[in-house]
Amino acid sequence: MTKLPSSIFNEVIGPVMIGPSSSHTAAPSRIGNLAGQLSGGTLSRVTVTFEENGSFATTYRGQKSDQGLAAGLMGMSPHDPRLSDALSIIEQSGIALTFEVKSFEADHPNVVYLDMVNQQGELVTVKALSTGGGRIEFNEINGCPVYLAGDYYELVVMFEGDRSFLLEQQLSKICRVLTGAGVTLHGSFVSDNGKAGVESRAVIVVHMREQLSQERMDSIQVLCGKALLRNLVPVMPVMASEQCEVPYTRAEKMLEWCSQQGDVPLWQAAVKYESARANLDERNVIEMMREIAEVMESAIATGLTGDFFMRGFLTPSAGKLHAALNQQKFIPTGMLDMATVMAVAVMELNSSMGRVVAAPTAGSCGVLPAAVFSALDALGVPSEERGERAAKALLSAGLVGVFISEQSTFATEVCGCQAECGSAASMAAAALVDMAGGSALDACNAAALAMQNSLGLTCDPVAEQVEIPCIGRNVGAVSNAVSSANLAMFGFKGNLPLDDVISAMWEVGHTLPDTLRCTGKGGLCTTPSGKRIKKEVDSIRFAS
Repeated sequence: MTKLPSSIFNEVIGPVMIGPSSSHTAAPSRIGNLAGQLSGGTLSRVTVTFEENGSFATTYRGQKSDQGLAAGLMGMSPHDPRLSDALSIIEQSGIALTFEVKSFEADHPNVVYLDMVNQQGELVTVKALSTGGGRIEFNEINGCPVYLAGDYYELVVMFEGDRSFLLEQQLSKICRVLTGAGVTLHGSFVSDNGKAGVESRAVIVVHMREQLSQERMDSIQVLCGKALLRNLVPVMPVMASEQCEVPYTRAEKMLEWCSQQGDVPLWQAAVKYESARANLDERNVIEMMREIAEVMESAIATGLTGDFFMRGFLTPSAGKLHAALNQQKFIPTGMLDMATVMAVAVMELNSSMGRVVAAPTAGSCGVLPAAVFSALDALGVPSEERGERAAKALLSAGLVGVFISEQSTFATEVCGCQAECGSAASMAAAALVDMAGGSALDACNAAALAMQNSLGLTCDPVAEQVEIPCIGRNVGAVSNAVSSANLAMFGFKGNLPLDDVISAMWEVGHTLPDTLRCTGKGGLCTTPSGKRIKKEVDSIRFAS
């Protein structure tokens, strides 16, 4: 199964989620949801295993991965308000959920194994990854290599049999039932290496854009005998398609297209891209982004109230900052005054497990809304135009995010905070240029400069909470975005092309030690005050 190009809605602007972390809260909820569907029926017990040297091992409590997985196993989406109470809910439902940290070979810092038994006694095991920004992959089912990303309807057929089992025969039978259904089949087989008394296992995955009817499911069940059949529904907002052909995945090619079209703005290039990737009408793409913009604006408003409990060790401060700004106590910085307050408001709401939009991650969710909505105010955009202008700005940011996703990563566990706040600053800079009427080239230059300014940024959240230094870094990223936008539009030529800087971010990220990539083992986490705060937070957490 070939990995498809990134979608603005699947991997970049979104998910709409309950905080605090897209890779450690939202993605686990999606993993749990797909895993729960694979288990079939009602769950009896689930064992979750993290690799001891990976990021989950040290952060799964502080960044609510345990709650995300529990919520997903019960069918909740990343934005379900019940997610914050999911551990209590799953316990009350009678499902025995346990978490273990063990040593095993892992090819990614965000690997998780789930061993699930349903009330019929059927055992299903899966290996899954959180790859950054809420994106997920399933790499194994019952030990067989597979590829699922949650962006198809999928039929999964799980076999156990003796050594004479022929996967090709089963594939052929299923093909006959599904002829004309527009599906892609993939089969995987794990042999017993000739050991007597050991059964072979095989898994067939059928990727579809529509869910199979019960009639066809029944027909396939007859063909496959005692095999376990599962009919999965997607967990991502945009469906995949084997016929997907996007016009560009690099800034250089996109700029060539813009030039050929008469120097169209970046937002038009973004709509063109996502329309092709998602198989959507271009107007629908804009309307989808308008809905996301509304969630962002709501998060700002809620965050400014401060009427919530932050689940780390800080208390809400955005309301006090806003009052100081209104009393003209701030050192004047123009639109950055309100952008600072907005960024803090959204990040504090995220820390409280409130409803935010990962853009591109929850750890950087304050940057883009703060930049866009403070700019709408500063530019004097009429109220009737705000929704459209915000959507187009976010689409511009989303396309820059696609270039980052395709050539690097949003996973701080892989490349540090430069992949989160650095990427968000880069995307916000492009959005601001587009809002100010700059060209697509100006936007890419601004994005490149903002990322250039972020290279080497580490990920070292104190006590595994998305609070310090995350909130302050969001504010710094907005300032970076605004300065980079102004520099790029008005003559500064001190940056390299965007594609080159993205490649540099990937290279720099891989030179960072794992202690500085969201493991809680270095940087601010291991200062005397960082250790003291963690001890205090742990004593409260485990006491409750």
